[in-house]
Amino acid sequence: MNKIKKICVNDFNDVLGIFVSIIHRTRMMYLNNELKSLNVTASQLVYLIGLYKREGQTQDDLATHFFIDKGTVARGVKKLEDKGFICRRIDPENRRRNLLYLTPEGKALMPNILDIIKNWEDALIEGLTGTEKDRISELLKKLTIQALTKLHDTEENLDE
Repeated sequence: MNKIKKICVNDFNDVLGIFVSIIHRTRMMYLNNELKSLNVTASQLVYLIGLYKREGQTQDDLATHFFIDKGTVARGVKKLEDKGFICRRIDPENRRRNLLYLTPEGKALMPNILDIIKNWEDALIEGLTGTEKDRISELLKKLTIQALTKLHDTEENLDE
């Protein structure tokens, strides 16, 4: 543990991107390890959770909502479809569109998946006070909005 604290104090000097990157990578490693028995990867979680919260979305809806490249979403959705966790149905209002739904097998995974995510988050915030938890949540939301705004502004400037 001292080695970890030493690295964080001496090597990075509070560089926000490094800390966010480490948290993200360690989360992905933890989730991949815990999800292995469910035949799901951490990168596929976002699609399952997105459909769990609102079924009947298109691949484009998922890409837009989660800020993920359309090709990446297409590959992830196809893998989940091949595993039998999601299915496509033709949109009755526009026969050229496919809507995505969790299969019964996909729905059955969700309690385990949500428990695994909760275990990670609980471990991450263990020892924080209620005020600290609220504050970090508030700050992360603010940083996310600022990051997305910066990306949007950068993309607009690239188009000029």
